[in-house]
Amino acid sequence: MNPIAPAMPPTTELFTKAQLAARHSHLLSANRLVWALRRRTVNGLSGAVFDSPCGELLIHEPAFLAWFLGLKGRAKPRVARRGRHA
Repeated sequence: MNPIAPAMPPTTELFTKAQLAARHSHLLSANRLVWALRRRTVNGLSGAVFDSPCGELLIHEPAFLAWFLGLKGRAKPRVARRGRHA
């Protein structure tokens, strides 16, 4: 039995990881976004990520931001493992 795919959001709200990192460079870097996407089944981000027919991941921006802003502390991909040195 095939699982039912979630409804596709409007294409104006879908971005590649490079586009999303450029749009929100003040929140997180491209490398941390790649890390979050790689671990999406573990961290709960899988509902905001769609696989395009060409094989590139597309991220639903409102769902990603809701996920990102709802995280606390070390769960966020932008928090360094070791303390930041000023």
